[in-house]
Amino acid sequence: MKSSSNTIAQSNSQGAPNTGKNKTLDDTFTSLFRQRQDIFMLLKQLIQMIKAVQRHRGMSMGLLGGNNHFHDEFSKLQFQLANRLQLFIAFATQTQGFLSTRDQENLCSSWLTISHDWQEDSVIDNYELHCHLIEHLLTLVARLAKHLEDPMSALIVNETKPIHLQTAGTRHPNRLKQLEVLHFSTRLMPAVTEQIGRIRALATYVTALGFCDTDYASKLRYVIQCTRVNNEKLRHQAKRMETILEKESSLLSPLKSYEIKLTFLLNMVEQDILKENGAISADSNRLYEIATNIIDMYLHIVDEGMKILEQWHQNEIENWLISSV
Repeated sequence: MKSSSNTIAQSNSQGAPNTGKNKTLDDTFTSLFRQRQDIFMLLKQLIQMIKAVQRHRGMSMGLLGGNNHFHDEFSKLQFQLANRLQLFIAFATQTQGFLSTRDQENLCSSWLTISHDWQEDSVIDNYELHCHLIEHLLTLVARLAKHLEDPMSALIVNETKPIHLQTAGTRHPNRLKQLEVLHFSTRLMPAVTEQIGRIRALATYVTALGFCDTDYASKLRYVIQCTRVNNEKLRHQAKRMETILEKESSLLSPLKSYEIKLTFLLNMVEQDILKENGAISADSNRLYEIATNIIDMYLHIVDEGMKILEQWHQNEIENWLISSV
């Protein structure tokens, strides 16, 4: 019969916390897990900021064109955007260097340039300044997303030594799935959304003005062409995503119906704005609302894609525990 002291010692050794190498690996895992939680938080804030700046651009151009319908909502949005930017920077400074000091300064400088005495800006300067800020935000989204490309367990092997990606692909078959959803949610969808946002801004302005000169007509034709090209890429990627996501494919179901709405918007701009005589009878408010409805749905799909990625991130805890047995 075993002595009670031996039994207790055996029990303690079986249930004792990991020490040495295992503890080092666990510490590395938890540190990386928390870093990625920070990245998801920053990505969600960036997407919301992009949405707000796009709206700010559309409304300000409508106001500059003479449509005062946006006045009250625009004032609230401008106040919210200033707070949203400060909150984002406050969070980002507490993470592990994901937002450089230069990025922070550029964001603040761009916003101050846009918001200060915006009524005195030329319309084209207003448009270009907004586009520049949104491009910067989209670049930050893409940069942060790169940190999520590899499953964590692919980076923590043999005492935290990274393994080659080719090996990671064989050991981690879900990596391709993760890359596809990440590309779709942080690059392709936001890019198409921004093209639609530019159409909304330009079209809202010229319809409020009641006239479209050759410069704005050229800009609209160009951005419509870009939207059609990018939307075709989006359609092909969505088909791939349906097979990749399987049961989560409900994420993409609204996209097909909104493709029809997008086609309607593009045709409306071409027929009612880009016509030969230059006179415009289209309603500025209605055009803004149609475009906004499409943009909001596309960004909702981005949010849903981020939720799927976050859920897979949470699943990494179980995958790590299973692989450690």
